[in-house]
Amino acid sequence: MSSPKKSSSVTTQKERVVEHIIKGKLTLLQRYWENRDGSLTTKYRARLRQPHHKSYAFISLAAENAEDAKVSALMEWSKRETDISEGRNVGAERRRLKHFTDEFLNVQRGRARDNQITERRTEVIKHHLASLLRFYEEHKSPNLNQLVQLYERGWVEWRRTQRNQKTGNLLSHRFRNNEVNSHKMFFRWCIREGHCSVLPTVEGLKVTRTNAPFPREFYNPLMRVSRENVANARNPRVAWDLMNYRYVILLMNGIGCRVLETRGLRWTDIKERKEGHFIYLSGKGKERTIRLPDRVYGHLMDLYNYKESNCEGYSKEKFPFVFNSYRKQTPSQHYSGGVRRRWMQSAGVPNYGDYELVCFRHKFITEALANGAHSLTVASYCGTSQTMIEQTYSGLVPAQIYDLVFKNTPDDALSRNETPQWLEKLSQ
Repeated sequence: MSSPKKSSSVTTQKERVVEHIIKGKLTLLQRYWENRDGSLTTKYRARLRQPHHKSYAFISLAAENAEDAKVSALMEWSKRETDISEGRNVGAERRRLKHFTDEFLNVQRGRARDNQITERRTEVIKHHLASLLRFYEEHKSPNLNQLVQLYERGWVEWRRTQRNQKTGNLLSHRFRNNEVNSHKMFFRWCIREGHCSVLPTVEGLKVTRTNAPFPREFYNPLMRVSRENVANARNPRVAWDLMNYRYVILLMNGIGCRVLETRGLRWTDIKERKEGHFIYLSGKGKERTIRLPDRVYGHLMDLYNYKESNCEGYSKEKFPFVFNSYRKQTPSQHYSGGVRRRWMQSAGVPNYGDYELVCFRHKFITEALANGAHSLTVASYCGTSQTMIEQTYSGLVPAQIYDLVFKNTPDDALSRNETPQWLEKLSQ
């Protein structure tokens, strides 16, 4: 039956079963309607039963008569038979990518409400998916399985020449790797939900990881810049966040802790004993209690006094986390890299973009070793292994004290509840 050109005004559409081509699996349907001018328009589509999803998938057919439509329906069935038998939702392939990314992001928001991930992490994933949506549009909106193939063949090259919209710089390898990880997270979800069958295999880009310590000669200028920035901040929330960042640096520089350990730090983790002050640290499945130099303890008390003066009702009981967000009982989940780079640039640090927050932990460790602390002692104090200390920092220690810090018997001062000389030197 030929199908006349459809008029702009039509009556209600009707649909009937033409034939059950494969009983319980594949059915040919005919949709038809009468136009205002009396002409009849007919279209065909295949209905595929999906027992795993307890639903049907509908595929529009280009055929103009029932015989050709039956042939087309069988071809469409053969292309999807394996996917249907393995439980993948073939009906989903007709939907646009944004339908799936929106559904995926709703799942992530639910995880954030359950405190499985942070709200900021959800926003980061959303930001990463924006580039995938652009890639999809530029490649003529393929279905998900086709998108995976295109992604494997062309994503790296497509993204290589694109630039940061704010700075105009090429995207860093670290950012592009994080972006791909978010995309793979999305595709894994699609596979679990039966929307596609294959996970794209894209090799991570090489990232130059540096254990370079923050330059000692720029530390005091950096602290001056940070102090002035806090003093000049007009918004109390901004000033609060800047103070948190400043004292995270002071703490990491003073005891060599990890960034993660600062996020979960509570006021009750800071203890005063007869022997002095101690601090309990935990993170990455590790925990330890170490001596806290008096100078570093003084920094933390300065931070407490600031918060007590700038937040009504502030107390260790009501706000248990040391580095809590402004007027919130929860700890800060993110330390702004933009603040760090701005401070370092203002302090005159060469190649300031190369230094992550962890550089202050590296600074503490290398200076401890340079002051004669044994690698085993430093490893114990910083919550890592002696092997890692030796492999990572041996090249940063002066040759004349190499044997002293990596081969001789370590100073056992920590086990005697005494402050070792190297730790006293670092906290001066």
